[in-house]
Amino acid sequence: MKKRYALILAILLSAVIFNSLFLFKTTENESTNTIIVARVIDGDTFVTEDGRTIRLANINTPEKNMPYAEYSKSYLSSFINKSLELKDLGTEKYGRTLGNIYSDNYINLELVKLGYSSKFLVSDDNLKEFSEAEKYAIENNLGMWKSSNYSNCIKTQVFAKEELAVIKNLCKEINIAGWTIKDESRKQYKLSGVLNNKITIHGNQADNNSTDLFWNQQVWNNDRDTLYLFDSENNLVSYFVYGY
Repeated sequence: MKKRYALILAILLSAVIFNSLFLFKTTENESTNTIIVARVIDGDTFVTEDGRTIRLANINTPEKNMPYAEYSKSYLSSFINKSLELKDLGTEKYGRTLGNIYSDNYINLELVKLGYSSKFLVSDDNLKEFSEAEKYAIENNLGMWKSSNYSNCIKTQVFAKEELAVIKNLCKEINIAGWTIKDESRKQYKLSGVLNNKITIHGNQADNNSTDLFWNQQVWNNDRDTLYLFDSENNLVSYFVYGY
């Protein structure tokens, strides 16, 4: 009798394990499918042949008519009418499908490594590879990461919880009119005037003075983000990464 119960129990356990594996495999397959790129909207968004709008995960490319926007759009356009593998990550707030796409390589990551895109809202399991890809592109002056003549003069730092960004000048005074500071998203602040020693940029609202500027919005994520500083010719002066 005991042997009979043991046999029944073994069969039931085997069935449970088999069903679990089967369900896992089915779910995994359902999240990955083959697509054909029909039309490219911009460097990180395109429409598939079956009408879906795909927004690439973990990256943020320059908007249309912004400097270097043509790099990412041209690269993504090279896949029009071609088949790609899409890992569907669900629907984002604008109703688009958030996804990772693959050809011979991981295209989202390749856009960053080529310097055609910055990293953005990177998932926890991709933090290291996207941070290293962007660092590689910056250090090699690839794509939109053209190094400014002022790079050796400027140091930047972010104090996220205090909503402060600090720009330090290690050289003689510099005219920073037309310079831009931004985060990983699309928040930008135009600078003006002359930088002597140090300027602190605050998130709150007040009147600007020679040493303190006020952005009037919450900018820096507490967990991780990046400060990018560009000169008036859109060359990268400095960047400060935290949380990666």
